[in-house]
Amino acid sequence: MAQTIQVVKLRKIRPNRLNPRLEINIERLNELANSIRKVGLLQPLIVRSVDDGYEVVVGERRYRACQQAGLETVPVIVRHYTDNQVIELNLIENIQREDLSAVEKAKSCKQLRDRFPDKYPTWESVAETIGIDPQTVRSWVRTLDLPEEVQRLVASKEIRQVPEGKIDYTTALHIVGRIKEPKRQIEVAREIAKRRIPQREAREVIREIARAPKRPVEESIQKVLEAPYEMPFRLNHMEPILKGVKTQTSRRGIPDPRVKAGAIVHAAVWEPRFADLRITSIERKRLGDFTEEDARREGGYSLKEFKEVWESIHGKGSWNPDERVDMIRFDLVKRGRRSS
Repeated sequence: MAQTIQVVKLRKIRPNRLNPRLEINIERLNELANSIRKVGLLQPLIVRSVDDGYEVVVGERRYRACQQAGLETVPVIVRHYTDNQVIELNLIENIQREDLSAVEKAKSCKQLRDRFPDKYPTWESVAETIGIDPQTVRSWVRTLDLPEEVQRLVASKEIRQVPEGKIDYTTALHIVGRIKEPKRQIEVAREIAKRRIPQREAREVIREIARAPKRPVEESIQKVLEAPYEMPFRLNHMEPILKGVKTQTSRRGIPDPRVKAGAIVHAAVWEPRFADLRITSIERKRLGDFTEEDARREGGYSLKEFKEVWESIHGKGSWNPDERVDMIRFDLVKRGRRSS
């Protein structure tokens, strides 16, 4: 494909009129603009010639950030594309972006099939082109069965913490899978987003609402949230907990607001619970400050053994002495039904 690399005046470049991107995250755009002010544009824009200037083909967000940063010139790669090629490239680029929600990616996948049915006759053909597992693409597309209002509530899949007023896309999939009435789907999604219910509890809420379709949504939510938190453990931790050997669990962040000193939580290996635990204290601590006593409380381990257990759970090389974790200490209150 013919191309030239040039430095051109930014004012000679215009935005892409065919870009299907649904929205630009202002906060991330500001961050990118600040970075460009400091170090310049490191990755050239891909443009095509139009009239007496150029049109952005790939790099719309970088183009807007350059404008915001006040650049006069930018590096570009000039290529020759038809309108159809531009549309296809932008759709593929959008699907591969990490900061787009599953809904936005699903809409781009659908547009690919709608615009180019011969080239993309199935979701598998879309998945092959973008290098994504077909099941993932199908799960994105399932979100399009939700009402538009719920779709707008879905946050980016890749972010670590769902922002206020949003829900994660797997929660959205549970809503569409369990609740069929659109008005109720909207009500459930709104409440989960407003209350910032964690993913695990959101699934319980959705199941409870599906079990009692005539009960007010608010009542089902209260029933779930007022119940003791189900704290998951590995199967090999059941006996140490029941014998009083394991009296502590260290985790990357408090898993739920119900986990606090004095609270009763259900210790679970999947379902149902095998014990009730009373949280005695929660301490924020560096992994590097863990003692042999801490390791013993984690299940009768030596410190060396506990490091190995940590890496078996979180991945090889995950033991970072500077990482701070929540050290949750507890007492055994009573055994659950399965352990008797």
